[in-house]
Amino acid sequence: MNRFFIVGTGPGDLRYLTPLALDAINLADWIVGYKLYLDLIKDIITNKQIYTTGMGSEIDRVKFAIEKYKDGLNVALISGGDSSLYGLASLCFELGDDVDFDVIPGISAAFAASAKLGAPITDDLVLLSLSDQLTPRETILKRIDAIILGDFVSAIYNPKSRKRTELLPYTIERFLQTRGDLPVGIVKNCTRQEEDIEVTYLSKIDYNKIDMFTILLVGNSKTYIKNHKMITPRGYLNKYAQE
Repeated sequence: MNRFFIVGTGPGDLRYLTPLALDAINLADWIVGYKLYLDLIKDIITNKQIYTTGMGSEIDRVKFAIEKYKDGLNVALISGGDSSLYGLASLCFELGDDVDFDVIPGISAAFAASAKLGAPITDDLVLLSLSDQLTPRETILKRIDAIILGDFVSAIYNPKSRKRTELLPYTIERFLQTRGDLPVGIVKNCTRQEEDIEVTYLSKIDYNKIDMFTILLVGNSKTYIKNHKMITPRGYLNKYAQE
């Protein structure tokens, strides 16, 4: 029986690809995905049939993959990072009523970047995309206020593009006004050859260095910087130090 895999390939470096994801890719006859994500795994798909499209053609990719599956072939639909988070898993279930999908999770950029930055994610976390391509800007603005109210550690995806430059400065300014000058980790091209890592404070962000390949991790009120690493205490010392 043929299989349809929705595969999260992690942040980029093949060492972050899970064994389950690799098994799915090896089994697949067709590899379908956005060109950038396929370029990151090109060394392990050299003997595969490949279908790729650019940004904005996600529906076409999913429909093509479903067609190949219905032809009796094994298909791996590739998403960078996790297969569900800002990925195509939900679209597959929306379009493929009679398809038995295998969803293969991947390491998201938030957790890969957190490992590079120290230990900023140890408590409740919010993942926020600033892209308004699929989410109305009004909804994003409401979510920013909700994050501020909850004092969450925040992973900010898709912070800035060539055409969309206003939302990130707005978000950071709102954080500064209401939560203070919090530590922030900025990771560009996480785990890839051009990786760049910076630990700084909200007031010192250089927006010119940030693009769609960058993720920001903004600390909460407990987060601090030690030896150029971000630390968000979980609370163990407060609870157990006196015992």
